[in-house]
Amino acid sequence: MYAELLIAASFALAAYQDVKDRAVSDLVWIPAAAAVALTLYSFFVAGGAGLGFYLVKLVLIGGLALGFAFFGGIGQADGIAIAVVASDPYPLSPLAPLIGAAVVAAAHISYEFARGNAGRRKTVPMEQFLREQRWIPKAIVSGGVRTEVSRDVNVARDEVEASGKSDAAVEVTYGVPTVAYLAIGFVAYVAYMLLFNYAAFAALP
Repeated sequence: MYAELLIAASFALAAYQDVKDRAVSDLVWIPAAAAVALTLYSFFVAGGAGLGFYLVKLVLIGGLALGFAFFGGIGQADGIAIAVVASDPYPLSPLAPLIGAAVVAAAHISYEFARGNAGRRKTVPMEQFLREQRWIPKAIVSGGVRTEVSRDVNVARDEVEASGKSDAAVEVTYGVPTVAYLAIGFVAYVAYMLLFNYAAFAALP
């Protein structure tokens, strides 16, 4: 119970930052880290029952997510958020929060697609790119010359900001707030557990 509330607290802070700035501080994950420590301690006190499955779930899902983030396939915060979802002690927990996140993501991305943001590349002035964190850069366009930036989403923006080409344009795609999707999915799942499955919720670490 306390572990899930700590994870929900981390997600609430992370979602706010993700929607506002498209950047999430590492500090917001401190409550979630405390939740993992609490869960492991509870398993040890209980004689280790269920610990193996928990570790497999955490290493398999969390490890894959962090691996994708390490190689630049997804943002660092996105990888951590997926690992945090997997750290929930409820055995079936990854499924419900991820389904909830998928529903929210589909609705929001469809909205942004209808507005002409998501699903296509566009070119924005450098000033707009630097002002708005929602864009993922693909290339710098200056003087008719297109220069691609790193495909690693964790360093691409830094490359553009370091270019010093204030009069250039930037070819971008829309960066969705993935952490916020996961946060909404997880908080909705916790609310469901509180309202409709409180006995199982209260039995958790």
